[in-house]
This record gives sequence, structure tokens and C-alpha cells, in this order.
Amino acid sequence: MRPLSRLIMGVAACLAVAACTPKPIPLAQDPGAVQAASCRDLYATMDAQVAKAGVGDAQFARIAGYPYLRIDRFLAADDIKPDPGGNGFVAWVERLRDLDLDARSFELQNLPSDAKDALDAAIDSHLEDCFDLLITRDLSSTASQVQLLESARVYDDYSLAKRVFGLYPFTSLPFNAGVKDLHENMQAEFSRSLGSLPVAGRLVRYRPPPGSAGLSAEAVRELLENAERDPLGIPKIPPADLQALFATFAPVYEIDVAGDDDRIGAMFWSDDAIPSVDVSHPVVYRRVSYTRFEGRTLLQLVFSVWFPSRPADGDFDLLSGRLDGITFRVTLDRDGRPLVYDSMHNCGCYHLFLPTRRLSRRSPSQGHEEPPLVAQHIVVEQGRVVLRIAHGSHYLQRLYFDTAIDAGEAYALRDDDSLRSLALPDGGRRSLFAPDGLVVGSERGERWLFWPMGIAEPGAMRQWGRHATAFVGTRHFDDPDLIERYFMSAE
Repeated sequence: MRPLSRLIMGVAACLAVAACTPKPIPLAQDPGAVQAASCRDLYATMDAQVAKAGVGDAQFARIAGYPYLRIDRFLAADDIKPDPGGNGFVAWVERLRDLDLDARSFELQNLPSDAKDALDAAIDSHLEDCFDLLITRDLSSTASQVQLLESARVYDDYSLAKRVFGLYPFTSLPFNAGVKDLHENMQAEFSRSLGSLPVAGRLVRYRPPPGSAGLSAEAVRELLENAERDPLGIPKIPPADLQALFATFAPVYEIDVAGDDDRIGAMFWSDDAIPSVDVSHPVVYRRVSYTRFEGRTLLQLVFSVWFPSRPADGDFDLLSGRLDGITFRVTLDRDGRPLVYDSMHNCGCYHLFLPTRRLSRRSPSQGHEEPPLVAQHIVVEQGRVVLRIAHGSHYLQRLYFDTAIDAGEAYALRDDDSLRSLALPDGGRRSLFAPDGLVVGSERGERWLFWPMGIAEPGAMRQWGRHATAFVGTRHFDDPDLIERYFMSAE
């Protein structure tokens, strides 16, 4: 396959010369039209097989009219989208192409063997050539490049229809009051001393794997300040350096364990085809994300854990159910120092911020939305992060630092994307996530009461990129302006 930059830049160079302006060719006389139609049929066949088998991947959004491209919220941000032509546009399209290849790789892995075999030969022999052909034809003018930029968007994870039928302007008022009470209760919990936090079972620590001493602050600074950036301003971190960053910032989990439901583990498909957690093998899943802050693109390190369930606290606990989990994120400033920490449960619930003293709060929005939950301000930053987690509810109760981290059970670090294709007991593979991004079987009773806020299956576990985190208003964990929306530099 020819490099994408050569394809697009060749088109851009041609557009810069009036004599290169292509004249319309009648379809019957255009030999490339037949090939292009065949290529679109190939993509349509793949997508039809994926849909029929129910193995679609929801992590990235498709772009109507461009079956070979997908997009996430970061790349859909207005201040990331580049002008047509030039190196920025090339880099942007390359990333959209990579997201489609990434998603298709998991979809094809998860296809039944007969469907997979039928597609393999056609894909191997034609897919790369088809991309070359379609991208050249579809982006052959400035107008067509502008059309792609306008079409490339990610819709929010809120249903307007549910909000309309649920009388959202009225029902959101008691929800807002409930959110306020929740925030006050959690802030009160964070204000307690560590020694006064209740312990129902015993405190168990899960620590990073051996050899995870990580980098010094100076080494992290040099790594990020010297990192090459692409034309979009996104840092290009070599895999070995990225591994070192994960080792440096991987947290210790200090959990009040009163039973196996409070233990973290590896996700797997059980014999009865139910997603389950193997607590005999503690695992923390990791991924990279990016955010925009004051005109800069910042690197984020994301760590997720899974519990077998959130056990019921009484006979009518609407929040209990199969599976539970916590996602913890570290946003690094350009100099490698943490700027803010934040976390959520893997349902998108209980999103809270823990900013460092390098940030200050912006004035509250006057709009009709729930405010961010700022649970703790981080002052001391010496040692490794320790996350104190309650039993049962698995609420985060405190973030603190400790230099003594040798005690406890070591966990393994795995790529979070490994959850997009897990082995089935009887052969084959399946994603943990359904085509709508939800984890089947993790539904909560709260969905019967909370649906007017417009979130699909509130309380259910979901895939990266599908976490709506506010009941009132709209907010997603992967919104590229999330930090800048609520904070500004204090320095």
C-alpha cells in the first residue's frame, strides 16, 4: 500500500495547479468507477457479516459515506480537525484509517469461523488496494475534504427521545437535587481521616507487577518534553517509553475486602457464556487517551479494574448487579507532572475529579447541568498513588501517596483492548462488549427509574468511548475538553 501521505499530498499538489483540475468523466468511461464500486461492495459485505454475527465494535464511531474510516471524540474535536490538505489533514486521516483497521481487526477475530474464512481471501488481496483507491477518489478536491471534515462527528450517548418522553425539563430537577446530595456525601467521606474510614473485612493491597519502579520525575519530564509530535500535536511515544510511563504511574489498590466480590481479576467468558471475573489472577487493564487543555494536547494514562459484582445491600438495592469496576486516569502535563486525576465506575457512574494544586476551578456553569464532583485536592505527591476503595459499593474513598508499596499481591498489566476479543470456552472469540457498547448481563434495576435522563441502561458496564457520566446535562469521560471545561491553570 502506498503511504497515505503520498496519496493525499499528491492530490493536494494537483489541486494547487489549475491545470490539474480533473474534468468529470462519464461513469461508463471511468475505469476506476467499477473498481470503486467493487471496493465499496467489499466493505459492505464485511459490515453485513459483522452485523449478522452481532460482533460489531462500538469503541469508535463510523462516518457515513466513508466505510474505511472511524473516529473518536478526540479526533472529532473542532480544535483538532485540521484545514483541508497539508500535513495536518494527512495525519488526521491516517488516524481515522488506523481506528477503522483497529476496530475491524477485532470484529474479524470475533466472527464465526465460516464467515471469517469466506472473507479472508478477499480482504487479504483487496482491502489495502481498495483503501488507496477510495481515499484518492473520495478526497480528490478541497470540497470533498471539507465534506469529510463536516461528516466526521461522534454523537453523544444520550437519547433525546427518552428525555422528551421522560419530561426531562421537569424530572431532571429532582435528579439534580439527588446528585447534589451524592456529591455532599462523597465529599464528606473524602474529608475523613484514613484511620476513621470503616473497614468491614480486611484491607488488601494490589500492587504493580515486579519491576515497576518506574521513572524519576526528571526522566518523565525529559521523555514528554522531547517526544516527537505529529502535525496534530499528538505526542508519539515509543512502546518501550509508554511501558515505562505505565509502570511509573500505575496505582496501588487498597480495598476493603469482605468477600470475593471485592477482589479484582481478569475478565473471561465462563462455560455458561456469561462474562465473569477470575479473582485468582488480579489484572489491571491499561490504555492511552488524550485531552486538550489550553491549546495543548496532553497524554493520559488510564487504568481499569473489574470486580465480579456489586453485591446487593438489602432486598431492594437497585444499584447492585453482576460485574463492577473502576477506571482511574492520570492526566500528565507537558512537563510530565500530573495535572489532575479523575475516576469513574465502569458504568460511567460516580465520575469524580481530584485536581492537583496546578489547577483552579472555573466559575460554575450557569446552564442546566450537574456540576463536576471535585472530591479531593491533591497537595502531597511523593511516592506512588494509593486508591482506597470501599467494600460492596467499591466507591473510591481517598487518593493518597505511599513510598512503602512492597506489601500486597502483585497484579498484571494488560492492554484494555484485549477485552474486545476474549476466548470462548468452546472455541471462537467474543468481545466483552455488545455492538451497542454495553456489557450484557450487567444491567441494574436503576434503569427503570433513571431512563428519563436519556442514558441507555444506566448502571450497566460499558465500553471505552461510551461512558456518559452526567445525568443532568451531557458529559462523557472521553470528552476532549473535559478538563478545560471545569479547570484552568493556577500557575
